[in-house]
Amino acid sequence: MLNLLAVFLVGYLIGSIPAGYLVVKKKHHVDVLREGSGKGGGFNAYSVTGSKATGVLVGILDALKGFVAVYGVGQAFSGEFSSQAVALFGAIAGHNYPIWLRFKGGRGLSTTAGGLLLLGFSYAIVWCTVWLVGRLLRRDILTSNLISIFLTPAILWIIPWSWVDTFIAVQTESGMFLFFVCILSILLLLAHYDVVSAVWKQSKTG
Repeated sequence: MLNLLAVFLVGYLIGSIPAGYLVVKKKHHVDVLREGSGKGGGFNAYSVTGSKATGVLVGILDALKGFVAVYGVGQAFSGEFSSQAVALFGAIAGHNYPIWLRFKGGRGLSTTAGGLLLLGFSYAIVWCTVWLVGRLLRRDILTSNLISIFLTPAILWIIPWSWVDTFIAVQTESGMFLFFVCILSILLLLAHYDVVSAVWKQSKTG
């Protein structure tokens, strides 16, 4: 238990490096947390600066945080799935709620994607597929995020485990992976609370 707590804290510290805030402040002299959605991720970095290069750079740096957290713990704990999963949870929490910026961060999508390159790319494949369909139907990026967050765990539960397991680099059981997927989706959903609230209000009024 203490080992997992230490792993979570290491992941948190890696994830809490405020890449978006630092890049936008350095390149554009703008506080990304005070503009646009107030989030520190790649999408808001692009939105407030109008620079695709800045948005992509921030997205890559955020993804690296998830990748480094999972890879580092994998090396230290011989690739144990539970430890690497906790490291990714920590990195997402650090990115979304960095202590250095009074717990104002991003939504965790890029950091999640970086960690999933090593831990379970099947989640990313399903998530992106659902997102593309949602984007075509709703024409709204953040609403598409919500649709993907809600539907991905259900789809991964339904489709054959043999397919899901094909894209998992670390050996684990189906129950453990599905539990991981549910926790992951909850973390992402919490970071989209403002979007959930806006969609709910819109549905009530319209």
